[in-house]
Amino acid sequence: MTQAESKPPKGASPNIAASIYRDLTRQILSGALAPGSRLPGERELAAQYKTNRNTLREAVRRLEQMRLVTVRHGQGVTVSDFRRTGTMELLSPLLESSRDFTELANIVRDLLPARLIVLEFAARLAVARADRTDIERIRDITDLLVSAASIGDTNIIAKGFQRWLEAIIDAAHSVAIRWVANPFLDSYREVLERYPTLWVLDPQFADHLTKFHKALVSGDEQGAVLALRNYYQKIDGVVARSFDRVAHAMTPPETQKPTSPPGSGPKSR
Repeated sequence: MTQAESKPPKGASPNIAASIYRDLTRQILSGALAPGSRLPGERELAAQYKTNRNTLREAVRRLEQMRLVTVRHGQGVTVSDFRRTGTMELLSPLLESSRDFTELANIVRDLLPARLIVLEFAARLAVARADRTDIERIRDITDLLVSAASIGDTNIIAKGFQRWLEAIIDAAHSVAIRWVANPFLDSYREVLERYPTLWVLDPQFADHLTKFHKALVSGDEQGAVLALRNYYQKIDGVVARSFDRVAHAMTPPETQKPTSPPGSGPKSR
């Protein structure tokens, strides 16, 4: 898509377009608009949302960019199966829109070990490739986070930890790892901004950071990987169990489906 093509249509209202986009996204992710169904025509939707057709087209364009719909000339706008076409960008709006809590619990349970695999591989590359600037950057962020943890400043910790993860990815000096990691980091950031209660601060947080930095400085690849693995497997287990409890509490007994059993995800090596 060219820069010109990415601009909103002339006459579109960004705020109204964003509101329409959010409403249609909610309907798609909640199942109110089923895969394969077609949206009403432009004129009908414009009347429904009390807006002009250019603003409506901007909202639909955003839905198409998120792979929630397909637009074909002469066939209108068709709702896609987001479970097949979507990306991790949908995680935060899905948490907000879906009422299938068992599915949400299973998605989270599968994503957490996948994220760890990416981080472990980035750590291996960082140990091999990090330069002095990378090591100093990670050290500075580690010192900041350790200090924040000692006084329980969760605001600094939440923001600083994002910087710490970014620094590890940068230290890997791999375009491929950056491309793979970006969706995880972006999704993680957005979810925590919307749902800060999902943040798990383990008492061993500062120790985890310190162990990783020491392993990085000493060139201990296995030590760096273990520092990440031991910490994340523990806190990810807490998050997964929290989602399981919510799924069990919010789903009527007669419609409950089993969540993925602990340890059923891909195992780190």
